[in-house]
Amino acid sequence: MPSVQDAAAQISADVKKDLRDSWAALGSDKTNNGVALMSTLFNDYPETVAYFKRLGDIKQGKNNDKLRGHSITLMYALQNFVDHLDSPADLICVVEKFAVNHINRKISAAEFGKINGPMKKVLASLNFGDRYANAWAKLVAVVQAAL
Repeated sequence: MPSVQDAAAQISADVKKDLRDSWAALGSDKTNNGVALMSTLFNDYPETVAYFKRLGDIKQGKNNDKLRGHSITLMYALQNFVDHLDSPADLICVVEKFAVNHINRKISAAEFGKINGPMKKVLASLNFGDRYANAWAKLVAVVQAAL
């Protein structure tokens, strides 16, 4: 696994553009897109539900206030990452803060990486293809390196 600095250095100008372009759509409806991302994670990787027991019945989707709240918080974290793409030092700072919350829950880099598949599906539902999913995977790799 590369260092967090090395992973952040992989975020090229083209990747930044793809992240920003796709974020315009993803971030336009943080609640529904966030719930879609989390619900897809739970559907594709049922074992991940164990990390989110405090959310209660996740099958309720956006009718579950705790799931909706977590989803919105996740989307604001993604926005924070996108907002700091031009400063690798600042991006690393916000990623490391985000990583602490996952380390405290004993979520490994490999477990966190499972978000890539659901992200690809949510992006596809918004008409963004593999290039955009690969850009998000590079940003996820920065978080994984911090974990």
